[in-house]
Amino acid sequence: MSILRFAISLFFVFTVSSCVTRLPMPAGVPDISETAYEALVIKKSKKIEVYDGLYNKLTVNAIWIDSEMSEGYLAHSARLAQWQEPFYREEKNKLVMKHSGSTEFFVSFYTPERRHADLSQSKALWKIYLDVNGQRYEGKATKVKGLLSEIQASYPSHNRWSVPYMISFPVATAITENKPAILTFTGAVSTAQIKY
Repeated sequence: MSILRFAISLFFVFTVSSCVTRLPMPAGVPDISETAYEALVIKKSKKIEVYDGLYNKLTVNAIWIDSEMSEGYLAHSARLAQWQEPFYREEKNKLVMKHSGSTEFFVSFYTPERRHADLSQSKALWKIYLDVNGQRYEGKATKVKGLLSEIQASYPSHNRWSVPYMISFPVATAITENKPAILTFTGAVSTAQIKY
């Protein structure tokens, strides 16, 4: 009798779990699966850790927000929030306008001393540069506000020990994407370069 109950319970669990499906996206809004989005984030990510012996001085995890990443991010956001097509179009236009004059990176930035991790102060310990096409551009960091779970939904590599920033460089994304580039963080604490 207990085997029969177990079999019925097992059948019920599989039946209920198989009924869980993703909601379809509205017409005109691209769909991206969670797995495909995470693969895209991994493809656009680079990480560097700087040590002094066994002491970690700096960890930087950067995600290049180029056209492909922007499209994936918008589709991912649309899926999470169930955007309708007019709102998706409006958000896409905003992003296109932003990228017409800037290149962006999402950066998860860690130093053992929290006060050394502030990239957004005007008199920060750090300078941030993007070298691409034989030109050097200085970046401006803006701290990303939001709950840890919200930030990790968009940028899964971010963790609770790091500080999230959006770094913007004054050069159009179309000029920089698909080209070799070096992202440099330099200051009194340490120096790190991420090569794309």
